[in-house]
Amino acid sequence: MVRGITTSASGMLVDERIQELLANNLANSQTTGFKASFAEQMAYPTQQIELSDYNTGGVSRQLGTMGTGVLFQEGVPLFSQGLIQSTGRSLDVAIQDNVPPGTYAAVQAGPGGAAGAAPAVRVAGGTIAVGAGGRLEIGGQPLAVLNASGAALPNVYAVRNPAYTGTELVGADGKPVVDAAGNPSYVFANAQGTVIGSSSNPAWQSAALLVGNADDVGPHSFFPVAVRQQDGTEGIALTRDGHFSQDANGILRDAAGNPVLPIGLNGQPLTGDRIRINPAYQGQTLFNANGSAAIDGNGQPSFFIVNAAGAVVGGGRLGTVNVEPRLLQPLGQTEYQVGGSFNAPTVLASLQPGTGSLVIGSLEESNVDVTSVMVQMMAAVQNYTANQHALSMQDAEVEKAVTDVGKVNI
Repeated sequence: MVRGITTSASGMLVDERIQELLANNLANSQTTGFKASFAEQMAYPTQQIELSDYNTGGVSRQLGTMGTGVLFQEGVPLFSQGLIQSTGRSLDVAIQDNVPPGTYAAVQAGPGGAAGAAPAVRVAGGTIAVGAGGRLEIGGQPLAVLNASGAALPNVYAVRNPAYTGTELVGADGKPVVDAAGNPSYVFANAQGTVIGSSSNPAWQSAALLVGNADDVGPHSFFPVAVRQQDGTEGIALTRDGHFSQDANGILRDAAGNPVLPIGLNGQPLTGDRIRINPAYQGQTLFNANGSAAIDGNGQPSFFIVNAAGAVVGGGRLGTVNVEPRLLQPLGQTEYQVGGSFNAPTVLASLQPGTGSLVIGSLEESNVDVTSVMVQMMAAVQNYTANQHALSMQDAEVEKAVTDVGKVNI
C-alpha cells in the first residue's frame, strides 16, 4: 500500500508538470515561430512480484510485475510547420521547411575518438531495413543505439531477433516491439555479432534507438543569432522568429534583440560579422529569395555585411542553418540552445547548411493547436483527480491497517 501511495503521488507530480507545459503552449499560441512541446514521460523500473515457498528452500515463482511510478522526463518541441502568414513588412522573413516526409533515425556516422568513446552520430532519412548480420540500418548505415542521456553506445548494434514473429522492427519510442510470445523485435549485439543484451534485461532497458518523423527527428532550418553570455563572451543560438528589426546603427536583430548572423559561402554562420541595413537604400524589398541584398534603382544594396569594426566585408547573406531537433533545448519563446552550449565552435560543429526557403514579407505562425491543447489540459486534470482519489483510498487503507488490524487488545 505504501508503494501504491508513492506511485499515485508520482503520477500527480507528472500531471502538474504536464499542465505547466500545456499552459506554456497555450500562452504562446500567438507567438511568431513558436513550436509546441509535448510531454515525454519515463516509467520507473518495474518491480518483480514473486511467490516464495519457504518450506522448499526459498524457491520462488514469478507472478508478474508491478509499476512503481512515472517521471516527467522533458518537454520535447514538435517542429511541424506553422502557417505562413503574409505581413507585407520588409523586415519580416519566414522559414518554409523543406524536410521530406518519412522516417528518420540516428545512424552511426563514424567511429568514436578515443577508445570506448561514443561514435559520431547523424540523422538519416529512409526506410529501416535489416542489413548484414541482422543489423537494423538506414541507407546502409547501422542505427545508433543510445543510452538514457542520448549518447551513442560504442560497439553496440541493434540486431533483428530471429525469434521475433512480428512485422514492425521498432516502436514509436525507439524501443523494441514485442510479439505475442514476448519476443522483442531486436536485441543488442557487439561488433562481432554476439548478442550482449535485450530489453528484457534491466541493465539494457534504457538503451533505445532514436526513430521518428520529419516533425520530431528530421533536421530543420533556423536563423542563427549572436547571444551575449553572463561573462560577456558571445555565442550562438537559433531562432525561428523572423520578425526582425534594426537598431540605431542599422544592425539587423531578432525579436529578442539579438544580432542576426549572416551566412557565409560555406553555409555556416559568420560569427564575427553582422547584417547592417543600408540607410541610403530606396527600394521596397530588403532581401531576395536567396537571402542576398536587393538593389534599388540607384544601385544601392539593401544591406551590407560588416565586421566587428564596422567595416564592410563581402560574401555574406541572410540565411538559415539546419540542426537536428534532438540537440535543441528551448531558451524562451522561440530561441534554442544547441547541444547545451553557446560556445561558437561547439555549436558550429552541430550545424549544417540550411535547406529551408525564405518567404520574404511573411511570418510563420505558432504551430500550437489550441483545441487540442485544451483537450489535453482537461485530460491532465482528470488524471490528476484519479491519482488523488487512489492516493486517498490507499491512505485510508494504511490508516485502517495501523489503527485497527495492528491494534493489540490487553
